[in-house]
Amino acid sequence: MLQELADRTAIVDAVIAYATALDTRDWQTLGVLFTDDACWEYSGSGERLRGPDAIIARISTSLARFDATHHLNGNHVVTVHGDEAEHTCYYQAQHVRLGLPDGEKFLGGGRYDDRLRRTPDGWRFTHRRITSVWSEGNPAVITS
Repeated sequence: MLQELADRTAIVDAVIAYATALDTRDWQTLGVLFTDDACWEYSGSGERLRGPDAIIARISTSLARFDATHHLNGNHVVTVHGDEAEHTCYYQAQHVRLGLPDGEKFLGGGRYDDRLRRTPDGWRFTHRRITSVWSEGNPAVITS
């Protein structure tokens, strides 16, 4: 029971580290959160990327246009099966671009569906699927 609680906490910590790495633009930390064979999917665009280098390149390029982002996670559900685990949670992601005439913010909400593996360096994502559920604000913040 104690090991399961420690694993669950470490998995949620990895999820929070992902959000923090995005908002602080810490690409090195983001990269070590994924296994070498990891898959990252975004349902909104149908993208499917493999490996930390491709994942970081996509995310860093996308976030470069924003003056700030703020990712929040909640409602974590973790299931551990030995050295493999599944995790889901909700997210809200605020995106800010200053100086746009129709509004400077775009807020999106959705769900992360993850698979993780225990490694010698801790729990790492083997698969992350991002499903967008709703949004509000100026879409030009993320599209132009």
